Amino acid sequence: MNAAWASARRGRKISFLALIAAALVIAACVQTPPAGLAPTAPAATLAPTEPPATPAPTEPAAPPTEAAAQPETDVTTAEIPSGVDADGNFTRGNPDAPVVLVEWSDFECPYCGRHAVETAPQLDEQYVATGRVLHVFRNLPLSFHPEALPAAQAAYCAGQQDPALFWKMHDWLFANQAIWTGTEDAAAQFRDQAIALKVDADAFDACLVAPETQAVLDRDLAEASALQIAGTPSFYVNDWFLGGAYPIEAFQDVISRAEQGIHPAPTPTPLPEGVAPYDPNPDKPGFTYDGSPARGEADARLVLIAFTDFNCADCVKFQNEDLPALDSKYIEDGQMRYVHKIFATGAPNAAAASLCALEGGKFWEFADLLYKEDGNWTDGDTVKMLEYARQVGLDETEFEACESEGRYHAQVENESALAQQLGFQVAPAFVLIDTQANAGLPIQGSLNPEKWDEAIGNVLNPPTPTPTVTPAP
Repeated sequence: MNAAWASARRGRKISFLALIAAALVIAACVQTPPAGLAPTAPAATLAPTEPPATPAPTEPAAPPTEAAAQPETDVTTAEIPSGVDADGNFTRGNPDAPVVLVEWSDFECPYCGRHAVETAPQLDEQYVATGRVLHVFRNLPLSFHPEALPAAQAAYCAGQQDPALFWKMHDWLFANQAIWTGTEDAAAQFRDQAIALKVDADAFDACLVAPETQAVLDRDLAEASALQIAGTPSFYVNDWFLGGAYPIEAFQDVISRAEQGIHPAPTPTPLPEGVAPYDPNPDKPGFTYDGSPARGEADARLVLIAFTDFNCADCVKFQNEDLPALDSKYIEDGQMRYVHKIFATGAPNAAAASLCALEGGKFWEFADLLYKEDGNWTDGDTVKMLEYARQVGLDETEFEACESEGRYHAQVENESALAQQLGFQVAPAFVLIDTQANAGLPIQGSLNPEKWDEAIGNVLNPPTPTPTVTPAP
């Protein structure tokens, strides 16, 4: 028995509804860190829980020493210009930086403290101090942190006298979080620290009780809610979202994307009730609801979802040999609908180029050419991709713009992440679905024609399981 088919037979049938859920999870990952890091989109409401993060946040760093708690000591690694933006938010760095990192934070949140003490200094040194990133701070004091609001008020009021004083209070609050959290005199500690930083005490006290101060914090809360930000710390790096205390590598990756002008995939349109993402979209013939190219009858009982790469030997074999056989035997006579998805294990740039061809209405022609030309191109060769685009009749200017802007890098990663979420390790991988039975069979690896027939037969007519005989006592 073929090893791949044996693996598929050993795997239990997966629920059609479970596959929908998996696809929707990936489709919702719009503000997404790069491969292997897939944070969810913000939750719909503010929730009294610590924010989820991937990887899961660890306990905050140990409390700072007394030396670190002294007023003159900063957590920051460099003297960085500070200011206030047009909306009154405190900023650090170059106001004209091409990348803006907006942080939503809670001074009492331990994960925010971890970020401020461990990751923020690295961001400061690599990006903020060098003028590449402007850091903007927004307040999100969560209701279950009783001292978070007084801490936010104290930092804000110090900053009203000088933006640099906001950041000094910011650094002190996070560095000494373990000292003031849970104490009865936290507000007094905040005031003492502000005065130690040379703020005008009378002006500071007046600011704490001024309605304008609470109005600013209420505005931040309202905007966080409108953005559906549920936990702290949360970040927007231009239009990329990171929710949780991520390590520096995650920020480096999304900052790199933002600097290159790469944007996340657009927010998917909610599906009609009872519709799966890979159902045919009547408003876009030849496409599924999630935008994947598909061919075959809309009402076909079988759906074959193929997760494939343009640069793997088994993928090339499937596309050049096996798929034509499936076409003639199952797809052309209306039994099966074929959906193409990406599992970019070797050629992510070619995959993105194929989606540029999809945008130009020539996906199948471009994809077929890539598979047939296997061995004559390398991933990232934009000259060769443009040559193929020209051969299939795409607009060269539009195709070049699409590639250079990286319009589909996020989609390539999202589809590859979906394949991994479904348990697939390498391309090609398939899900064969019986839409009438609401069930499907995962298949890892390529099959020969006989095994495809066997797989299809087993999905349409599942073998009756052999009953277990309980030995007599």
